[in-house]
Order: sequence, then structure tokens, then C-alpha cells
Amino acid sequence: MYKKPIDLHAILISSATLFLAASTIAVQAQEPGNNDESTVLEEIVVTASKRGATSAQDLSLSITAFDANKLERLNAVDFDEFIVQVPGTNFINDGGPGRGNEVASIRGLSTVADNTVGVVAQYLDGAPHFGNSYRLFDISEVSVLRGPQGTLWGSQAIGGLISYRSNRPDPSAFEAMAQADLYSSKNDDGLSYRASGMLNLPLVTDTFALRFAGHHIDETGYIENIRTGTSGINNVEESAWRISGLLHVNDRVSITAIYHGNDLEADAPTYIDLALDGRQVDQPSDFGRAFQKYDLFNFIVDVDLDWATLNYTGSRYSNDGSWRDYNDSAGFLERIDTVVDEKATTHELRLASSGSGRLQWLVGVYSDDYDDFNQSTSFVAAEVGDPNAVESLRQGGLRTFEETAVFGEMTIALSDRWSVLLGGRWFDWELDNQEVFLIGGSDFGFVTNGVAGDDDFFYKLQVDYAVNDDVLVYATRSEGFRFGGFNTFVGEELFGISEQFFEFGPDTLVNYELGAKSRLADNRVTLNGAVYYLDWQEMQAVVQSNMAGAFGQGFFTTNAPDLEAYGLELELVTQDFFAPGLYAAASFAWTDNEFQDDAQLFPGTRVTIREGDSLRRTPKYTWSLDLGYEFQLSNGLDAFVRANYWHKDSTSTFGFDGNDGNVDVPAQDVVNFSTGVRWDEFEVKLYVDNLTDEIPLLNVFSGNAAGLPGADEAVRANSIRSRTYGVQMTAWFGGL
Repeated sequence: MYKKPIDLHAILISSATLFLAASTIAVQAQEPGNNDESTVLEEIVVTASKRGATSAQDLSLSITAFDANKLERLNAVDFDEFIVQVPGTNFINDGGPGRGNEVASIRGLSTVADNTVGVVAQYLDGAPHFGNSYRLFDISEVSVLRGPQGTLWGSQAIGGLISYRSNRPDPSAFEAMAQADLYSSKNDDGLSYRASGMLNLPLVTDTFALRFAGHHIDETGYIENIRTGTSGINNVEESAWRISGLLHVNDRVSITAIYHGNDLEADAPTYIDLALDGRQVDQPSDFGRAFQKYDLFNFIVDVDLDWATLNYTGSRYSNDGSWRDYNDSAGFLERIDTVVDEKATTHELRLASSGSGRLQWLVGVYSDDYDDFNQSTSFVAAEVGDPNAVESLRQGGLRTFEETAVFGEMTIALSDRWSVLLGGRWFDWELDNQEVFLIGGSDFGFVTNGVAGDDDFFYKLQVDYAVNDDVLVYATRSEGFRFGGFNTFVGEELFGISEQFFEFGPDTLVNYELGAKSRLADNRVTLNGAVYYLDWQEMQAVVQSNMAGAFGQGFFTTNAPDLEAYGLELELVTQDFFAPGLYAAASFAWTDNEFQDDAQLFPGTRVTIREGDSLRRTPKYTWSLDLGYEFQLSNGLDAFVRANYWHKDSTSTFGFDGNDGNVDVPAQDVVNFSTGVRWDEFEVKLYVDNLTDEIPLLNVFSGNAAGLPGADEAVRANSIRSRTYGVQMTAWFGGL
């Protein structure tokens, strides 16, 4: 069976002991006089407000921001290594090819329908489409905005936003960086490595520059297939690169062009079987190869008009992917081939006021054309690699989304302390669904395609009060939305699903929030907090039919009763407050939610949500701690020691999706540790990730999900990498 998480107190004691021991050594090595030195917290500048570069602490938003230094402090390369430090934020790994597709959950809100888009939007350099399982390199900013961001960011930002911004070329100075990372994990199949680098070339001083950045990862697997006797079946190899150019046409106009490329190849999914010992699976084949190749082009123009700034951001995205897996849980050998082909073009043009007058405003137009071809085909095979496998089921196909929107915000300063923000977005969307559902090559008259669409308007209202120069209080009402869609099949005779459930409608979320942001102790401490109430209306959810049919139970997406949620978030960051050289960041969040009505949508549904039940996979309590101590060992030799820890409360998979059963998911606790030295332009870091070798269950699948008995028994799950030891060496050159 899977290993239970160790006791919370044991984790805290072990982490604190390691940290304090290293800190004691550091204090003894510190030179006299350093204790009198004091610095202030470095401001993290973000662009997520679409009003230019602004300190995250000056924005009346629930936002957690990471710059390059903070990401390096966390040793963050993967999505999950920084998201766990954000209050009230969780992530789910769907166990897909390679590392899987990480899905963000903010304030307990997560995707509860398999064929709907996520509830947290993710953007890379202004583009909403950029592939799965994105890993960080040469990133200047990651902003995590909690609560709906629909006014400025549109669809899919119903629960929040994660915005990534790459480092821009610098025409003023030459810069370069090279980094090598060697690491080994418990029960892996050999050493893994990551090589990354960056080169900034100012070709025309202060006018034109090119920047090249990229990394290559060769990561050995750590999951054993006991049936074939093969270890390390989930190897991953990835190459990603970015080429960007910046041209200052004159003092008013600048043009930026960015090309992102990515090639990913993985050997097997990251599932583990919970009935086995540790990270093991029992499956008919090691062969689960997955490929992803995507290209993203960004084109950005900024124009200074004195009285306003004009910005155009456009992108063109394409992605080709495929993967194959084998399954024999239903009593016969099944091969599943999945093909993905995505294309998207987006445009946004916006105009924002300049200066510091009492009236500030922003207006813009946006369009997104997105083609998503995603189709899975199942075959009945005599053996692994059978060339004569017979097609049994084909599901999915092409979906085309179109969205057009006009948006704007206006802030009026009523006095030196009071201001009011009014925002709105009108949008029109259309979905052309051309998916198929074929059994043995026949559609049996299923309705599997159609066109849906609508237009709507929603608004944002916010009041800010500046208590003084260091304390800001705000109250917000904001909204977000998601598109509607289609079920890939309906049919009363075969699946017991009436044609009235062929289409499901959009859902919306209204957020009411009261927050405060403060700088304390001569700007050595920031303390932020918020309380909120959410009303999720017409929530999209998966329901399992229990009506008689030739193929038994079937799953479909529909609109469920409203969900109401409420919670509290706190975030504390300090620098040189408790002791010179000591950095500390802590977060805490509590949330709860309830459905407002029964969810037996028609007679025969297998799972019925009752009024007062909670949304699945929602931890009530989450918290994190990030500690770092920097000191001087000798002249020219600086050192650091760091530890970070995160906790997610226990949850359950119970919900509309009867496919997941009613499985309890234990609490999750993970500790990471690192230490290192830096001299001149070189750094060496030693680190241990997942120090106590925990197996937190990121996504859990019941016996029913695997086609086995025991719908309320956890059978398969995925988790994070096992305990990992590594050494990272970095060299900087030029003007850094």
C-alpha cells in the first residue's frame, strides 16, 4: 500500500532542526558588524494589471508574485514547485504523458468536468495557449492572481490567473548564463541532468538586442513495472528554447518578437498502483510513449503617446502531440492511441492612460481563434504491439472556439485616500463542435456535433482606501466565466443519456472580497490578507448515468446547482526582521464551500449531491513556509541555507464524477532543503527535494475508474518525484 504522510509535527521538527543547525553554523561564521546591517524587502514588479510595470504590493489584488530571484530561491523549474507557496492554491496532476498535465486550483475551485476547460487561466507572454507541462527557464515574472480575472483576462480566468513573463532582450549590456544540474532520485534508473543557458546580445547599443535561452532535460524514471520487471519506466526528455528580439524604433516605439519552441518525449505516464509497494505499477506494457512539439510566436508593440500608452500583443500557436498506452483492466488487452493537434491565433489591442492624474483608464479589444483536435482511438489487441489490432472505439475530434471581446477599466481618485474602480467586459463566443463517437466504426445515431454560442457582459467594482502610505484596504466585486460545450455522445438506448444533455451551458463565478496589504517595520515586512465569498453559478460538472443501456453506465457533463464558497488568506514576507540575513515567507489559507441544492438532475443518475455537500478535492486548510539565511563565510565568499515546506489538508474525491468514487485523500506534507556558496560570478548549490520521501496523492482514481470493482476504493494515483539529491552549478557573465 502507499505510504501515509508522516506526522506534521515530525516534519516541522525535522525541518526546523536542519534549518536552525545550519543557521547556527552560519551565525558563527558571520563576520562581526554584519548584524548591524539592514535591508528592505525587494519589490517584485509585475505586468499582470496591464498598466505597465507595477509593484505587486501596490496592486489592490490578491496576488502572489515571483521574480527570478524568488524562483531561484525555491529552486523552481516545475509548476508545482512554486504554486504550493501561494496561499489557498493547490494543483492536480492528471497523470497524462510524461510528467502529466498540472491543473491549478485556487480557493478550492478546480475542474470538475473532464471535457471542459480549466478554471485558472495561464498565459505566457500574453498568449493563452502554450502546451502542457510547462517548465521554467529565463523567466522574469510569475504572477498568481486569486479570484476571477474575467474583466481583463477573459474566459477560463473564472478562478484566477497565472501569468508568465520571459526576460526581455536588453540592448544596453551583454549578459550570459550557463547552468548544469545533476540529480538522482530514490529508486530511479540512473542520473538525471538539466543543462540551461542564456545569451543576451546588444547588437546596436540601446537600440536592438537579441536574447537566446533554453534548456535540455534528460530525466530518468522512478516508477517500476512489476509485471515486466522494468524499472524507471517514466523517463522524460525535453528540449525547450526561446529566441527573442527587441527593437527600440525611437524614444516612443518599441517592438518585441519572441519565438518559443518545445520538444518533449516521455516513455510512460506517471501513475502508481496504490495496492503495490511505493512507486510501482502492474501493467501489460512499459510502452506508453508520448510526444509533444509546439511552437509559439509572440509579437508585441508598445507606443508611448505621452497622454497614453498603446500596446498590441499577438500570438500564433501550434502543437502536435500523441501518446499510446495499454490497459487490460477490463479483462482484455486494449491499446489506446491519442492524437492532439492545436492551433490558435490571438490578438489584443489596448490603450491605457499615462501620468498620475485622478482619472486613470484602460480600454481594449481582444480576439481568440482556437482549433483543438483531440481524439482517442481504442483497439482490441491480441498482444502488445499486435499489428492486427481491431478498432473498438473512437472518441473526440475537432472543436473550434472563437471569442471576441471589448473590455475596460476606469479608476477615479475621489480624494488622496479613496478611489473607485469600475470595469467591464462584453464578449461573444462560439463553439463549433465536430467530434465523433464511433463504436466499431458506427455512430449508432449519436448526436456528436453542433454549434453553440452566446454573448454577455459582466463588470467589476472596487473601492480602495489608503490608510497611510504603507497600508491599503480594498473591497472588490468581480466576475469570471467559461464557455459551454458538448458531450461527445448521448443516447438513451445505449447509455441511458437523453439528448437533452447533448449540450451544456456556460458557468459564471461572482467574487466578493475584502483585502488589506501592508508594509511594516521600515519595509522589512509585508503582511497581506483577504476574506472572500464566491458564488459559482450553473457550475459545469460530470454526472454518471445509472439508467439501463446496452453499454451500461455513461458519463456526461451538465450544469449543476450553484456552489457557494468562503475563505481567508494570509501571506507574510520578511527580510532582515528576525535576524540580519534571514528571509522568511509564510502563507495560510482556509476555505469551505457548499452546494446550494440537490443535484439529482434526472432519474437514474448514479451520484447525487445533496444540499450542503462540498466540492471534491478541496482542502480546507493549506499553508507553506519558506526560510532562507544568507551570510558571509569570508571575503568574496557568500553562503546560504534554505528550506521550504508545504501542507495540504486531507480531501475526498466524492463529487458529481462518479468515475472517481468516494476516496479519502490523505493530507500532504513536503519539505525541500538546499545550501550553497557563491563567489564572483559563480554559484554551487546542493539540494534535497522531498526530503522525507513522501508520496502525496495529487490525483486519485477509484476502482471504478480503472474498470475494476470497488468504486469507493483508491486504486491508482499519481504523485511527485521521490526524494531527490542534486547539485547545481551556475556561472554568470557580463553585466548581471
